[in-house]
Amino acid sequence: MATILRPSMFMLLSTFTLALNGLLSKLLTVHFSDAILVMLRLLIPALVMLLLAMASHWVIPNQAAWRAFTLRAIFIASCQSCFMLALSHLSLIEAVVLFSTGPLFIPLLERFFYKTKISWLVMPTLIVMIIGVAMQNLTAQGIIWRWELLIGLAAGVFNGCSQVALFKASKINLPVLVINGWCFAIAALLVLPVMLIFTNQYEYQQSMQLLSNIEQGIPLLLLFLGLSTASTQFFRSKAYRLVDSNSELAPLIYTNLIFAMVFQLLFFDTSMSLMQILGTGLIVLATLLNTFAPHYFKRIKVQKGII
Repeated sequence: MATILRPSMFMLLSTFTLALNGLLSKLLTVHFSDAILVMLRLLIPALVMLLLAMASHWVIPNQAAWRAFTLRAIFIASCQSCFMLALSHLSLIEAVVLFSTGPLFIPLLERFFYKTKISWLVMPTLIVMIIGVAMQNLTAQGIIWRWELLIGLAAGVFNGCSQVALFKASKINLPVLVINGWCFAIAALLVLPVMLIFTNQYEYQQSMQLLSNIEQGIPLLLLFLGLSTASTQFFRSKAYRLVDSNSELAPLIYTNLIFAMVFQLLFFDTSMSLMQILGTGLIVLATLLNTFAPHYFKRIKVQKGII
């Protein structure tokens, strides 16, 4: 019991800070452009984690570690860019639900990268998820495709890639803050050219004014954004280091949806159509089936074997 309790607590802290991160990002979308906010969302946590690492126990990564960091940084940069675009146009809960589809793609990604076996449940759950996304586009006038839903789904795919890369990177014999600090720093460097291309001079000037305006509390929100992101990565890496398989902690990943729903009700007055609610519900159902159904069938098989 004590063996699984500690990693479970770390994972719950990770999902809470992840939902908090989504809330802070949603609040900041009205002040910054998407490109600048993605850069801040990557750069500030990188600085926080690397400074804490320097203050505690600094370790220089080896060549193999740099390769793992760069791979995960590519997925982080892609995931955060898609998530921020989706968050700017969708409600908090819609964006978080699509972001949370990452585990649905993990079996396919592990098959592609590590040649692992795929459960027969993967395709049915993916079909349910696709139906859910399609239902979110249904209106009284028919199907009106919203590109932001596809962007949010892409965030889920890259989130799955990042989780697979994180599980492998967390096994490297380096402090968690060093691993995640360098991953986010490299991701920020990858996003920098995109920000320079898609941000005009007015947006730069406005951003600098906001960063220096303490009265509006924007610098404080950004500080909390950086701390929450660093905390999410720290707690999740600690949780993964204490278990042998991703699947042991998979059920707890979806507590992020509960926290996000609470934040949605507390801080935003947005309404969703019946089709949007049903579509979101189907996506959540698909993610839950992907996690819990294999354990259920395994237990039934064991009971039949005993009988």
